[in-house]
Amino acid sequence: MARNSSLELLIEINQSEREAQLSHFDSLDTKSGLVLGFAGVLIALGNGAGTVAGTGSTAFAAIAALAAVSSFWPRRFPSVDPTRLGEYAVSELSFTQLTILDTFELMLVETAQRLETKSHRLKLALLSLSAAAVLAALDLVFG
Repeated sequence: MARNSSLELLIEINQSEREAQLSHFDSLDTKSGLVLGFAGVLIALGNGAGTVAGTGSTAFAAIAALAAVSSFWPRRFPSVDPTRLGEYAVSELSFTQLTILDTFELMLVETAQRLETKSHRLKLALLSLSAAAVLAALDLVFG
């Protein structure tokens, strides 16, 4: 009985971490959308600028936009297929729970890798947007 309760606890912990990861996915997507919007504004402002700073601003804003889009581009992330759970209907409860726990752990690792990639792309987008904003400001002041 103690083994079953510890498996239930571990499954619950994994599910909680999964929910936190999905929330982090949503947060990164929101930030990517904001970067994309600001990059679009800077591209529009820099369009037609004949200065080096204006052209650089437009180029960095375009890089920011591309990185933001690649960050929140829809991707499939690992999930449990409920249609396949019927196989475990006649299995021992502890075996089923252990199998589910192993599956959740693999899903968490794969999702963590995708979150890291998404986060790196968003950082690139933010750095590029920052450079674009600085160059746009220089263009306004000195252009």
